[in-house]
Amino acid sequence: MVESIVIENKDQVAVLVTSSLCIVIPALAVGLRFIAKTIRGGHDYSDYCIAAALLWNIGLHTSCILMVTHGGLSFHLTEIYARFNQDTAVFFFKAIFSFSFLWNATVFFSKISVLLMYVTIIPIPSMITWARAIGGLIFLWNTSNIIAALLICRPLSKNWNFAMPGTCGSQPAFYSAMGIVNLIADGAIIVLPMPYLYRLQLATGRKILAMALLGIGIGTWAITIYRQIVLPSLNFMDMPYSGTLTTILSGMEPAVAIVLACVPLMRPLFKKISSRVDSSRSGYNTGELSRGYTIQKRGGREHSTDISNLFEDDDDNNSQVQLQLIDVSKAGIPTISHDAEGPAMPHYSRAISVEKSWAVNLE
Repeated sequence: MVESIVIENKDQVAVLVTSSLCIVIPALAVGLRFIAKTIRGGHDYSDYCIAAALLWNIGLHTSCILMVTHGGLSFHLTEIYARFNQDTAVFFFKAIFSFSFLWNATVFFSKISVLLMYVTIIPIPSMITWARAIGGLIFLWNTSNIIAALLICRPLSKNWNFAMPGTCGSQPAFYSAMGIVNLIADGAIIVLPMPYLYRLQLATGRKILAMALLGIGIGTWAITIYRQIVLPSLNFMDMPYSGTLTTILSGMEPAVAIVLACVPLMRPLFKKISSRVDSSRSGYNTGELSRGYTIQKRGGREHSTDISNLFEDDDDNNSQVQLQLIDVSKAGIPTISHDAEGPAMPHYSRAISVEKSWAVNLE
């Protein structure tokens, strides 16, 4: 029978507070994201993936809390056996074992959500190809982690019962390799949209803002790097005590990733009042005018994007992509011909013309 453990040291409090915040804050972020996307007109697969990541994240941090209240996290293993009982130690190692599965599921869905967001914002063939490739590698990596966790100790119960005959592989090497691949995956996800954003036909200020919003995942990267630095000092023979900080960092990483994945899509919730006033005066919605940015590619080809989520509350006039002067003949816009012998009839200009016209694309 596993009994509750009294909270008596700062490490226990640190885990409980951190895990509680890592449940509440991501839940609020995902909720705000869904509200913002509802304002924008609907949800997509990236939203469903982030919701799945949130559910796994709740399970992950529930596991952390139970490790404190019932598993003796922050106590030396010898102290757990002396003060509590063997069931407490077994509970801890079972919780650690399940932690790796919950962590991999949370990380997988949060990363896939970001890739799907990229594809939605920049729906051009090369972006889709790269996103699929990176997503496939992430799937293989997370699946490999789960298989390795299941096979590292034989029999399986030796993960939590050290007295049982059997063998275990190198757990430090396993966690170190898992962290290194995670760093590479995060780096690839952060860098992926940058070349496309750099080529945006967009004012420099907004271009930098777009890069900052989509590169905000570097915060998760920093946590992963710090965890990799701490990992070599982890004593696997005294995991309940030496693994406290690593457990906190490992739990924070996917929680922060969920929050940061939601931030770029929250901007419709924070519109400036002046934006509405200006748009009502001009008769046009500035949010709609921010749609339809193009990425200039080699050979003169252009691909349209929809990054309006990133600029929903901007009301400045610095964008290089606002009202654009177009050639009526190329655009296929009907002009009015005034014939002395008949009424004015619309036709499409096909001759060489110096006529110019302003058009607003409200797609």
